[in-house]
This record gives sequence, C-alpha cells and structure tokens, in this order.
Amino acid sequence: IYTDDKNRLEAIKWLTIFIKKYENNEKCKGLYLAGNFGCGKTYLVSAMFNELAKKGVKSVTVYYPEFLRSLKSSFQTNYNEKFDYIKKAPLLLLDDIGAENCSAWSRDEVLGPILQYRMESHLPTFFTSNLTMEDLESSLAITTSPADKVKARRIIERIKQLTVTLELISKSRRN
Repeated sequence: IYTDDKNRLEAIKWLTIFIKKYENNEKCKGLYLAGNFGCGKTYLVSAMFNELAKKGVKSVTVYYPEFLRSLKSSFQTNYNEKFDYIKKAPLLLLDDIGAENCSAWSRDEVLGPILQYRMESHLPTFFTSNLTMEDLESSLAITTSPADKVKARRIIERIKQLTVTLELISKSRRN
C-alpha cells in the first residue's frame, strides 16, 4: 500500500484499526469510502480483506453494477444461491455502489434486504463509491415521488447504521 500520499493515510489508519478490532472479536462497523476515480478505494479495502484472509477470514468483493446484472440473469437458475452468498458473507465489499442503473427492484428487492440482513446479523459491510452519501440517496430515489424518497432514505439509514463514512480524494493510481 502506497503511503506517499497523505490523503490516503486516514483510510489506511482506519482499515488497520479495523483489522485489530476484528481479530479481537470486537463488533465493528464497516466503511463507506467515497472519493474520486482511481484513487485506490477498492484497492485499500481489498488489501485489508487480503490481510484478514491470511488469518482464515472469508470475504466477498462484488462490483455492484455487475452483481445486479448477474443476479437478474439468474432468476431461472441460482438466484437465491447468489443472493444468499453475498448477503451472508462474513465481510462484504459492495464496490462502486451508485454506478448501477438504479431501479425499484435493485433498491427494494436486492440492496434493502442485503443491508437489513447484515445489520441484524452484525456483519461488517464495506462500500466504495464515487458518490457522497447524499448523492447516493438522490440516485436511489429514482423519481421525485415521496415514496421513492422515503425508500432511498431507508437505504441510506441502513448504510449509516452499518458504516463509518470517509472520503478519499487523491490522485488517480490507474496509470
């Protein structure tokens, strides 16, 4: 992990503390890591998952827009198996949340139940996004109908219950 950029240090420190707490069986919240493209959000969380994997901790990282496409195409085959695998993972990273084409189905039938289960089960959940929490809420609202706004707010409240929010604004490392 590159530590030459001071903008990354807060996230690195947080993830390091998480590892120690998790290893000590302390209840830990996950992380909502928002920031610009290519700054290493996914890389940092994945590095932490790799460190924990060395100690036998299982984790799942899913590129959220592709997961939704995959889930939708599995209605006739293994939908429940895929859904439960993600929902019940000991550690979960929903990568690039907010990049998907949001629909009522993806919000209410996929994301909502995953978050509800993980919240009730105290399972650490991580998110990376180019959107702030406020921008994600607007994206999840889909329309301007009051019902959609309430449903989006419900999702955001669950994410806040599950996570600590950090922002990572840094130079792109994708060169």
